[in-house]
Amino acid sequence: MDSSTTTIIAVLVAGAVGLLSFVLLRFLVESRESRSELPVERPLTLTESLAPYFQLIPLPPMIRRRWATEKLALRLKHAGIRWDGEVYARVHWALLWIMILLGLFLAIDRAFDLVGVFAAGLLVAGGIVGPGIWLTLQADGRQMEIDLALPDFMDRLSLGMEAGLGFEVALRRTSANFPDLLGKELRRSVRQMDRGHPVSDALGEMSSRTTSNDMRGFVASVKQSEKLGTSLAKALRTQTDLLRARRRRRAQEASRRLPIIIVFPLVFCFLPALMVVYLAPPLLHLLLGQ
Repeated sequence: MDSSTTTIIAVLVAGAVGLLSFVLLRFLVESRESRSELPVERPLTLTESLAPYFQLIPLPPMIRRRWATEKLALRLKHAGIRWDGEVYARVHWALLWIMILLGLFLAIDRAFDLVGVFAAGLLVAGGIVGPGIWLTLQADGRQMEIDLALPDFMDRLSLGMEAGLGFEVALRRTSANFPDLLGKELRRSVRQMDRGHPVSDALGEMSSRTTSNDMRGFVASVKQSEKLGTSLAKALRTQTDLLRARRRRRAQEASRRLPIIIVFPLVFCFLPALMVVYLAPPLLHLLLGQ
């Protein structure tokens, strides 16, 4: 690596560290001032706090029209990221240019040989498709977490209703101490109910924040029971049994996919080392004649 490339990389790293330090300092000062002035319902996450600073990233109008769409806003909602599509598009655009510059520096440093060009291509491809893949993984992870926790929540809810509580009271008491992501989403719906939203609208908004079909089935059961006046506790018991059977089938399908998934690390990691260990001595003996 020559001195000019080293200097450019050092300047970029120093600028990035300085910008990050400035953003973190502003975030700490503003969060302390807002905490002392106004009480908030919940603390802001790091991504929500950094969103105003990401608005400063320039974004071409053509890229804004192509990227900041309603479909992207829906994907952000399913992934649990409280950004609008334009903020995400600005971050994606900045990350793409960072990857392009890093790939260009790497290719120049290696004099545009095969390894340098291949690594630069991987960096650019990661900047293009990486954020979308990460967004899909976030949404799938949220869906899986909700699907796994929903039967336990419905058991507690139906138990409270069978003890004589109404649906809204049982929902409030069950969601108060329910852990993890589903508990957070339920408490968010309860806060919406406290602001005057109907129960069906609050639960419908909760189901729209995820791609879980099990959650949509639970909300549909609640709306149907409210509309027809049927027993919700019995419907929840039946639906809980179905969800547990579905969860068992998912586990069985995952166990059946395991032998196929394990083929790839065996072929690309274990077998080459094994071939070197077993084939290197006879090949050396054959080639060297010893």
